[in-house]
Amino acid sequence: MTKRNLFLVVFVGVLGAACSGTDTPTENDYDDVAQALGGVAATDDGGGEVGTLIDASVIATGSSADGISLHASGKFSGNRLGITYDYDVSCADSSGKPLDPCTSASDSADVSVKWSGELATAVLNASVSHDGELKLTSIQSGTVSVSGQSSLQLDARFDALLREASRTYHLSYRAEYRDLRVQRSPARMLGGSIQYALEVERTATNRTREASANFEIEAELVFGADGSATLTLDGQHHYAIDTHTGTVAKMTN
Repeated sequence: MTKRNLFLVVFVGVLGAACSGTDTPTENDYDDVAQALGGVAATDDGGGEVGTLIDASVIATGSSADGISLHASGKFSGNRLGITYDYDVSCADSSGKPLDPCTSASDSADVSVKWSGELATAVLNASVSHDGELKLTSIQSGTVSVSGQSSLQLDARFDALLREASRTYHLSYRAEYRDLRVQRSPARMLGGSIQYALEVERTATNRTREASANFEIEAELVFGADGSATLTLDGQHHYAIDTHTGTVAKMTN
């Protein structure tokens, strides 16, 4: 093989790797992604992923959740911290008979939920768009079982909570809800987990002299019976998430 051909092979190989591969997230990236996920997991006015699950368990019984009102048969909506929440719910009683509208006799429900807008909290400022499909069962027991999936797009620029830095991210995920359990009264999470497959783009920032990067992260948010939540990124980066405010605290491994 000539030197010219060898150069072409090496160049094409490097180009192919650059086009098809992903960058490796830094420790700072893990901290920032944890902050972003915490910011959409919960907000201090009852929104985010946790708020959505609690809302769904309430409106499935025909009641209005805090800040969420009935607008048409099976359709609820409201606004929290600049985010508009829309729910479309259909219910059935314990025998499987459809209920229209949903009532206190509901024992199962299918809920479509969308939320979008400009989120502004002490944790995060971001443009957010979220879609989810939830399946609720065992509503009459007082502990609602929830399964389903969701997707999210987020563009955020924020001051990192765990160090002095400002960074910009585009983040998207697909989430799967596994064996989630929601206590109806008082409303809180009791267990289960959310599995996330994240795609993240970090834009260049002069302040920390970091280049742009694209990377993928696998995440798991696990809820404890005491209402606590622990976020794990790529199996080894652990954070405590406040399920009322979305505040993140790094845990020692």
